[in-house]
Amino acid sequence: MAAPAPPPGAPPRLEVEQTLEQLLQTLLELGICASDVQDSALESSPDGVASGVPGGLIGRKAQQTIEQLGRLHGQKDLVANVNIPIEVITLVDQGKNPHLHTKSFIERLSGENMYTNGILSAISDYRGLLRSQLGDAFPDLADYLAQTSPLPEPSATADSSANGTAASAPTNGASAPVANGSGGDVKMEDVR
Repeated sequence: MAAPAPPPGAPPRLEVEQTLEQLLQTLLELGICASDVQDSALESSPDGVASGVPGGLIGRKAQQTIEQLGRLHGQKDLVANVNIPIEVITLVDQGKNPHLHTKSFIERLSGENMYTNGILSAISDYRGLLRSQLGDAFPDLADYLAQTSPLPEPSATADSSANGTAASAPTNGASAPVANGSGGDVKMEDVR
């Protein structure tokens, strides 16, 4: 049972995926044929499903496998620019879901985002405290400190989560990374 050919103009990745699916199907069928050889699958069997084919049905499936591997080798240049993290390959080799890599990466970014927000918040609090203490200690500077406007408080750019919390911090005019309290969407932007 062969998968349908990709439509003309299909993305190269789709062509490779369909070739891989066909190869997996052929390998599955080859394993089934090898585990349960029927008389009708032998090449010497008259009126069999593989009569006249060298090696019988197993030989036909082996030939299909070789052809599909050749087609896959021919498509290698179509996806030459695709970079797969070694961690994903390791997870696949261990029989684990490769989405675990994406999940752990996002969780790590979320933690770093919260840490950065904490630092930015602490700096903002320190700046406000320093401004007020300088105004108290040096009354001559109080007018100047009042004229210099503090950095604008950023608006919460994250969507409200189920509990309605969103972390944000001031950012010298640049957007800060924001994580909502639910651990869901994380927006990372350039912070300078």
